[in-house]
Amino acid sequence: MTLGLPEHLARDSLSRALGHAGHCAAWVCLGIGVIVSVIGATVGGDPVGWTGAALAALMAGLLLLVARFPTVTLTLVYLVVGTGVILVLTMIVMDPAYEFETTNNVILALPRVALILVGGAGVGSVLGITWAALGYGLGEAAAFLGAALAGAVWAPNLAAATAFGIVLVVRTYDGLSRRSDSRREAGLHRASQQTRELAIRHDYELRATARLHDTALSHLVAIAAAGSGPVDERLRDGIRQDLGLIVGRDWAADHGHGATIAERGPLRASRDASGATGAAASGADPAPTLETAFAAAANAGLDVRMTGDLAVLRLLGPGRAAALDAAVAQCLVNVARHAGVDEAELALGYGGGEVTVAVMDSGAGFDEREVPEDRIGLRTSIRARIEQEGGAVRLWSTKGVGTTVVLTVPEGGE
Repeated sequence: MTLGLPEHLARDSLSRALGHAGHCAAWVCLGIGVIVSVIGATVGGDPVGWTGAALAALMAGLLLLVARFPTVTLTLVYLVVGTGVILVLTMIVMDPAYEFETTNNVILALPRVALILVGGAGVGSVLGITWAALGYGLGEAAAFLGAALAGAVWAPNLAAATAFGIVLVVRTYDGLSRRSDSRREAGLHRASQQTRELAIRHDYELRATARLHDTALSHLVAIAAAGSGPVDERLRDGIRQDLGLIVGRDWAADHGHGATIAERGPLRASRDASGATGAAASGADPAPTLETAFAAAANAGLDVRMTGDLAVLRLLGPGRAAALDAAVAQCLVNVARHAGVDEAELALGYGGGEVTVAVMDSGAGFDEREVPEDRIGLRTSIRARIEQEGGAVRLWSTKGVGTTVVLTVPEGGE
């Protein structure tokens, strides 16, 4: 019943369930009392039966209020009225005409059991036991006083004592078991929290791996495109800044002299040269484009023919558009590096709430199953990046014919 609920909610839920079960049992007892009294009044001709039926009905009505509005005031009113009902019924039932030897009889057991099962205000085992003990004590006191006034013999009611014992055992077990459940709940909460942390960490690791791969590959492409001879100082600064972000500024400064790759030129500078970062430098916030992909293709010496409308990218949020742009850039870099051709086709479209970009070439082709495990371009920079945005990557490639990569992402996103 409490599976999956937090510990504090499980405590309240189970306590209310036990209280409701007690109320149902109490209504059954009072209902039996009403029926017996009505039968005695109608069939047996006992006029006092109507009084007993009215008193039992009064207790049932008050118990209904306690169940509906479990406040301390209503609980105390029910206990006080119930005590008075038991006192009056004891004086009536213990009349010599009914031939009951002691107060330990079925008729007087019914309202006393109903008094014990009051449930009462508040939740928890301690409060449940307290209200039950108060009901049991008041019921026995009322029966004792009624027997004394009627000149009859008082005896503890076995049925009422049994009912109180059951309530005591159930509530005690509930309280003890909940303590162990709270410890298990704390363990489950810690395990769940660790699982979420691992998932978040894995997500960031994938993103970091993709960024690192893109940066390193872009530097290699820029180095190849720069050729020999002196390199502009802006290219050197760009590579130093990227290295400082990846491995630390101290390392970049220590390795900033001599024959380093800083003399060859980075992607950052290539983007500046191609105008890809012009909008960022001016502080503008342009609509999403594929400028990173086109810049990567230009740096790799790849001619790209595009069909479709770049305006469909406006249906994507900035983060999702940037992820798609980076993944397309990786596809074009892969074409330049592995396909053995100097041109590729790019097709954009929208349908079914999804933006689709297809990258096609007529190059060497490959078998995805034969790609080494240490090659993370397709797995991380393309597939993982798109799947993190809720999209999908489909690839068709035939050796000697060419490759088609279709990237699909849903519209919207952050």
